[in-house]
Amino acid sequence: MRKPQKSVQKLLEKETEKQFSGPNQPISYLLSENIAWLKERFGESNDFVLREFKIGSRDAALCFFDGLIDKRLLNVDVLAALQAAEGEVSYRDIGEKLLAVGELKESAYLNEAAKGLEDGDGVLLVDKATELYIIGAKGWNMRSIGQATNEATLRGPQEAFNESIINNVSMLRRRLHTEKLKIQIRTIGTMTKTKVAVAYLDGIVNEKIVEEIQRRLDAIKEVDSILDGGCIEQYIEDNTYSPFPQMQITQKPDRVSANLLEGRVAIIVDGSPEVLIAPALLVQFLQTAEDYYSRIWAGSFARWIRYIGIFVAVLFPALYIAITSYHQDMLTTAMAISIAAAREGKPFPAFLEALIMEAALELLREASIRLPRAISNTLGIVGALVIGQAAVEAQIIAPQVVVVVALTAIGTFTVPSFEFSYPIRLIRFPLMILAAIAGLYGVMVGVLFLLIHLVNLKSVGCFYLEPIAPLKLRGLKDVIIRAPRWQMMTKPQFTKAKENTPQNFWQRNFLKVKGNGYE
Repeated sequence: MRKPQKSVQKLLEKETEKQFSGPNQPISYLLSENIAWLKERFGESNDFVLREFKIGSRDAALCFFDGLIDKRLLNVDVLAALQAAEGEVSYRDIGEKLLAVGELKESAYLNEAAKGLEDGDGVLLVDKATELYIIGAKGWNMRSIGQATNEATLRGPQEAFNESIINNVSMLRRRLHTEKLKIQIRTIGTMTKTKVAVAYLDGIVNEKIVEEIQRRLDAIKEVDSILDGGCIEQYIEDNTYSPFPQMQITQKPDRVSANLLEGRVAIIVDGSPEVLIAPALLVQFLQTAEDYYSRIWAGSFARWIRYIGIFVAVLFPALYIAITSYHQDMLTTAMAISIAAAREGKPFPAFLEALIMEAALELLREASIRLPRAISNTLGIVGALVIGQAAVEAQIIAPQVVVVVALTAIGTFTVPSFEFSYPIRLIRFPLMILAAIAGLYGVMVGVLFLLIHLVNLKSVGCFYLEPIAPLKLRGLKDVIIRAPRWQMMTKPQFTKAKENTPQNFWQRNFLKVKGNGYE
């Protein structure tokens, strides 16, 4: 059996070592031995197809997994073309003259052929040949491109990613027509062998961020399985025990493109319709694509509404418990009398009332997620009304508690990021406990601990509260308000980039026209 050339052999061994487990298995000179090796590995699977035929006077075999390949391509462009050949056909003529396919690779190892079969490719084995052909013939069924289910928007593009990494990468290519868009694909997971793509804009991104993300991904390549982007996030995030997400998740290609232009990195996982964006800052989770597609006052007003909603969702129940239990003198006389009258005869203190209603709300929220969509909305609305009204009429809960819990739920719904709403819902329970123990002093202690945690939290080495802490005045134009778009086109958010930004573009000198009107 003739071995590959030394240089080619080293390259193949290097690639095989990165992608395949177990010792390398060189291809045999005899077709029967290669077929026996593949049958031993995949023969017990009913969807494994091995088709033996002749290419002129030479024996050959075509292998693939049913359901993963494009049958029309194999039947028309491969089998029909090969079986039409006559006489003696060389191995080189098969690839150069007979195979009418766009993606074709050669290999000298059966391990790589097995990996190609698992990825959905076809494998062509030829008798008395020292190499084999891996034919790109992927053609499994997949979900079509639709709308984002977790990021509803009224303005802007509506299409969303699906579960195919090829489609997701192509959607980014359609928006960023530049050679600076770099996409590096690696395989992670010894059992699932999941393809993971790292996308960034060369010259705009900070190279240290790309290197750090790649280092973390390479460190987990030997894990058993990667089934979704959430698995990647949990493996490589900076602080595992923090309730706050340290990577942004999105289903919208336009949002990923905008973040790449700001100097961030996107992680695309095959089989997941959601893309990870890193580094992620806290202010990102309170921004939506509509903020940038609408006029500045509309975008800024919507952003402030979300800030108020976050404040209400986090602190309102704790403040109600603290004030009604310890600091009644902060209330007006009329309000204090109203609350005292409503609470007369109630069996539980304010803390237990709020805790019961918050727990009931979380139960309803979880139940509405798991139920069919046709009845989930009805359960969430009607269930909350029925339980709240019944609790008030039964003299178990004061009416003010129902109002507080309802406003808290509304504040939570203003959070545009689904993954960021979970820490908001979790944080208010410890704050409620501290308010019941020490009143406003307990609430302030809880807020201080929360701020200390956020200040120390990092996302891929970048501070989570940036540009607020550390303070960067230039970055506040996209935090407190949404500045005009032409004022934000200065340079990428994460510095140390090589890209030169337009000079004086922010002044909009092109609007300064001499004379009056267009005369």
